[in-house]
Amino acid sequence: MKPGAFFRPNKAGEAVLAAGKRLYRRAPDFGTWHVRYKDSAGAIRREACSAELEEAATRYAMELHIKSERRRKGLEPAEFDIIPCTKLHAMYLEAHAHLSSQAPMRSQVKIWFDAHFKSKPTSDVTPADCEALLVKARAAGQAESTVRQLHIRGRLIWKYGVNRLRCARENPWNAVPRPTVAAADVVVLSRVQVEALLEAAGPYRLLLILAVLTGGRRGEFGGLLWTDFRLDEGPHGTIHFRRSWERQTTKGAKVRVVPLHPALVPEIERARATATSALVFPSPLERKKGGMRSKSWKTANLLRRIAKRAGVVLPEGTTFHTLRKTFITHLLRDSGGDIATAQQLAGHSTPAVTATYYVGRDVDYQASRVNALQLVARTPVEHAVNTRQIPAVLAGQETQVNTNAYASELPRRSPRAFIFL
Repeated sequence: MKPGAFFRPNKAGEAVLAAGKRLYRRAPDFGTWHVRYKDSAGAIRREACSAELEEAATRYAMELHIKSERRRKGLEPAEFDIIPCTKLHAMYLEAHAHLSSQAPMRSQVKIWFDAHFKSKPTSDVTPADCEALLVKARAAGQAESTVRQLHIRGRLIWKYGVNRLRCARENPWNAVPRPTVAAADVVVLSRVQVEALLEAAGPYRLLLILAVLTGGRRGEFGGLLWTDFRLDEGPHGTIHFRRSWERQTTKGAKVRVVPLHPALVPEIERARATATSALVFPSPLERKKGGMRSKSWKTANLLRRIAKRAGVVLPEGTTFHTLRKTFITHLLRDSGGDIATAQQLAGHSTPAVTATYYVGRDVDYQASRVNALQLVARTPVEHAVNTRQIPAVLAGQETQVNTNAYASELPRRSPRAFIFL
């Protein structure tokens, strides 16, 4: 097969052809140029390129063909192990099988990445291929937030392939601009809502009060042991978050120590006195396998049921993770904005993560901070009719001011200097 290029018209190009006119094959005005060549595995590839005219597209197809031929004949030594994209995706999923987000990740890879890249060699994947996946997702009606998630997932897959598997020289997703999505407001609960939820929590009171006073994650509570409480450390004790679900570490692979609030001590001692398991929250359905699991512990549904029982209307987008954000937000407000301490207690990598994704906006609180601002006088000031007059009260003493003398000291300017264009 001879390498070459072909043109696929878009809606504008199809309209020109429908009118019986001659189509000027120029991208991206009237369509897109595609190249056709054999990759290093000998398979025929057809893919879009960013060329505007046929000459550039044909030259690009010939470059890809020659590069693949040299690799197939061993004339160009490979600096990495070339594998099919489907194998890269499978190895990435296998390496991250311990994550609780494995199910949606596996579905995302199967529906989008496997179907788009197929068995194409990793050495032949270009940024144009990655961009084509995002275009395909938009054409399928996917929200821009989903397109952004595909970009993030693709970049992570290839980061693993380049750094760990050495299956490519560079990450093609780095050259693709990340889709921008308007940041949504961080959802947090007020003190009144938290108090109402705790009163109606019943047997789940310990879970909720731990979430709002320690900022623990759902998975961390699922693997929490009674020995993780150290009541002899610090003024009121500490809690050590060490593991998450079936993993032996937390999300950040580090132990996070959070001091206990005084209100937590009697709650913990009362629950420990009646405990029958080494786990703080054992699963009623999976006692033999250990603590709560993601499939049996529907914490978001649990929170909604408690809110309905308490008569609390939860903000839109409320999940169990909202309790963690509530802890961080109120901690920052009550500590005077100590972002460094909030970052350490939350276990975030940088203060920017804490400030951007975990601090909610409270109009009433912001209004109280603005009202406390001592920048101008609280009493109204009467303004003179003539703005050229100098205030006659200086340092509490009345002073006679000669406005004509003051005006005479102003620099003389040409009348044109006061014309606003």
